[in-house]
Amino acid sequence: MAFVFVLSIVVFIHELGHFLTAKRVGVKVHAFSLGFPPNIVAKKWGDTEYRIGAIPLGGYVKMAGENPGEGTGEPDELASKSKWARTAILVMGPAMNIVLSVTLFTVLFMVGIDRPAGLSDPPVVTAVPADSPAARAGILPGDKIVTIDGREVPSWETALETFYLSPAKTLKLGIDRHGQQVTTDLTVEARGKDQSGFTGLFPDVQPAVMGLRPGLPAEKAGLQKSDVIVKVGDEAVFSSEQLIAAITKAATAEVKLTILRQGALQEVMITPIKEGDRFLIGIDLPSPVVRERIGNPVMALSASLRECARYTRLTFMVLGRLLKRELSMRQMMGPIGIAQASGQAARTSARSLFSLMAIISLQLGIFNLLPIPILDGGHIAILFVESLARRNFSVQLKERILQVGFVLLLVLMVTVIYMDLSKIDAIGRYLP
Repeated sequence: MAFVFVLSIVVFIHELGHFLTAKRVGVKVHAFSLGFPPNIVAKKWGDTEYRIGAIPLGGYVKMAGENPGEGTGEPDELASKSKWARTAILVMGPAMNIVLSVTLFTVLFMVGIDRPAGLSDPPVVTAVPADSPAARAGILPGDKIVTIDGREVPSWETALETFYLSPAKTLKLGIDRHGQQVTTDLTVEARGKDQSGFTGLFPDVQPAVMGLRPGLPAEKAGLQKSDVIVKVGDEAVFSSEQLIAAITKAATAEVKLTILRQGALQEVMITPIKEGDRFLIGIDLPSPVVRERIGNPVMALSASLRECARYTRLTFMVLGRLLKRELSMRQMMGPIGIAQASGQAARTSARSLFSLMAIISLQLGIFNLLPIPILDGGHIAILFVESLARRNFSVQLKERILQVGFVLLLVLMVTVIYMDLSKIDAIGRYLP
């Protein structure tokens, strides 16, 4: 349901942009549909039939004279309008998606947007896992990452984005080591289902005991509030997620915790208990997110624009590295992946769901402006080239261009759906 909600809003806004602009420039609109046939609801007002389709995977606006060869020369047909008018109709769909994204982020910043903890901190290394690329590169606790490949790194957010998008690449790090400038080569590993970059370097978010639950193993073992858990067994942990994974791996077997209490390391033996499908020791962990709130609407809008600019930059960076085969296709997300992400975001909070909607809307706007035949950007590119050539292409040529675009889009959809399925354990092991 979360997926249908997100997709319906994003597609409705996109098609609304086309619809309103078409009406504004005098193009007759036969149908405005949310979803694809068979139709659940169809009601005609004026010249337009408004529809809700049973397949909620998109939508469309059907305009008079829209397809090559359809025009009869009537003044209210799309083909009869000027190239500027047709371009405006095409542009307003993606533009409305970008406006939706900016609006959602602005509202989220005003009510409070959740972000992973530590991302805005300076990239100072607090711990280095023994078996990690960072350890092999000679990076030490206390090092401050100053540059990556000559570019300044002001925060962990910049550093982690670079690491994540650089699997199997060797990066040259400039490090400030207690006032001494050091340079080292860091070879990033490709790990996980999406083969993203991993270095072993993270912000300082080590799991601390925020509270104890009465009668559970942590209290019985003598853990105290403010204890910092640094190891489970012989494995160092640097985040709440790593701690949870290590406890889950231990299951109900006794395990040794190494804790930092008032500057001194201590060891505690503890046996997790099973509750449902989880394994617990009975501690409250710090929130992995911080809430950023900007009450001033103008400042919230400014922050929203910066956020959209950041995601736009990352989108083009990913596309460029995919084309150069520097990133795995596993990093792409199709409808199945979006559905999973939507469901997870909805279970987390409304803020997470609307943040995801803002990102999807922005990327839909960006992708639709790319000069790929059959997308809005492809139609705009054809109009632009026709303007430069001072003549219209033949109907046959336009049909061939759209057919090529359809095939490319179909191949892309099959690829991303395959990648989505390959990330599902129960299905992926059967796929080549």
